[in-house]
Amino acid sequence: MGHHICALVVAGRIDAERADAVGLRARLTHDDITVFPIDHYFSAYWAAIRGRDAQLDLPDGLPATFPGEAVLCDLAREVTGADEPRFAIIQTEYFAGFGDQWAVAFAGEKRLTADRASINDALAVLGVRASESADEFDVIGLADFRSNPDHLERYADLCDELGV
Repeated sequence: MGHHICALVVAGRIDAERADAVGLRARLTHDDITVFPIDHYFSAYWAAIRGRDAQLDLPDGLPATFPGEAVLCDLAREVTGADEPRFAIIQTEYFAGFGDQWAVAFAGEKRLTADRASINDALAVLGVRASESADEFDVIGLADFRSNPDHLERYADLCDELGV
C-alpha cells in the first residue's frame, strides 16, 4: 500500500475559521499540532494570488513538487496569530515499503532542521514526542493519512487559469 502525502504541519492554536478561508482543511490534530494537506499547486496558487514570490530557505535535494513558497509562512502566521509561527512542510512517496520522505521545519522563515531532516526530526522540533511504542510520525497519526484529499485537485486548475 502506498503513502503519498504533502502537508503543512502547524504548531499552536489554530483559528479554524481563518484556516478554512485560505483553503486549509485540517486532516489530523494532535495536542497543539494540526496537519493540513497541501501540495505545490496549493502553495503556488496562494503565492500568485497574493503576489508573494519569495521562497523559504529549503535544503538542496528536495523533489520539484516540494512546496517552498514563503506564502506558507504567511498562512501559518494567519491561522495561529503568531509573529513567528512554528511549522513544517512534509512530503512522503512510498509504495510497498520503498520510497522516501522529506521535511523542513521553521520558526517564521528561519529554518530549524538540518539538510536531510526526517519527518520525525521536523515533528520533534515542533514539540511532538515519541512514546516507547511509537515514533513522532505514528504518535500524531500520519501512518493512517495515506494520500492527500481530492479537494486539492482544484488548485492545479486554478494555477492553469493564472498561468502559474
